[in-house]
Amino acid sequence: MQVNIRDLMENIEDSSVDLEESSVVSSERIKELTKMKINEYGIKPKRNTKKLVTILIAVAVVSAVGIAAYAGITHGLESQTFGKSTWVPEEEMPVGESGESYIIPEREYISLQGYVDSPEYQATAEWVKFEDGYDRDFSILNEYDAECKRTGVDVYGEKYPYYGIYSQEMADKVDEILAKYNLKVHTGMADGNYELFRERFGEIWTADVIGAGYFYDDGTFQFDATYKNIEFQIRRCMRGYFDTVYLNVGNIDSYEQWTYVTKDGIPVNIAMSADGRAIISADLENSFVSLNVLPWDSDLNEVVHTREELEDLVDHINFSVL
Repeated sequence: MQVNIRDLMENIEDSSVDLEESSVVSSERIKELTKMKINEYGIKPKRNTKKLVTILIAVAVVSAVGIAAYAGITHGLESQTFGKSTWVPEEEMPVGESGESYIIPEREYISLQGYVDSPEYQATAEWVKFEDGYDRDFSILNEYDAECKRTGVDVYGEKYPYYGIYSQEMADKVDEILAKYNLKVHTGMADGNYELFRERFGEIWTADVIGAGYFYDDGTFQFDATYKNIEFQIRRCMRGYFDTVYLNVGNIDSYEQWTYVTKDGIPVNIAMSADGRAIISADLENSFVSLNVLPWDSDLNEVVHTREELEDLVDHINFSVL
């Protein structure tokens, strides 16, 4: 099976994943890539790992979240949440060196596509609910994998190359969602560094930022970046497209939230947790933009950023081109 490896990220022993070049990816590889999710247990990457690339935002082919609707909330994590995870596969239970099991921390997932009243949010929420109970034992995936190996053909890869589709039931669900919410699928993916992003999207930043990322033809992108001592990920999801990437934020009740108006007059929601993580969201005319601020710097030293640092970061993002 050909899948979007940059969206289907593996767990954190190595915090980066190489692109698969073969046309068929084994079911074991997909199961490895789609373990729930990156950094689920609050573990920091090893110092000797590669540059952090898409380590917290990830697609899940198999997920376990409940859907929660927060009508009347216009901004903030409460209006982005898909609910709390309740299902932890046995093979994903972390075990200590002496054999003891750890307590699994609370996990809550939020939309990166928009707020609860947007069709993009609602489409992803419906997909997440579908995934929650689908093929938990990987039997359908294994059967399709065997068929791909026998024929050398992935019949779903051409139409759904970036969604990890491996059954007609999944394909039908995607088509149903696309029709219901009047959305399109992503097509054409490329990756590149800051210079390529600037050529493609214009001056996204008004300060020195380094990093790299990937983007689709429609303009949806993710870029992993460093600004001063802040390590963060920025994701833009374009209106009118079906996107299945979402983020584990732990317990949203642990975040302090406030609205900040940038120096260019753009209101953003900033949510900051005591452990150093921060989520920043901007609901724009043509897209929904999310920043995932990581709780460590480029040397993997733990960092808790101040309100002023987070506000300075968003003041140096040119939201007018997003």
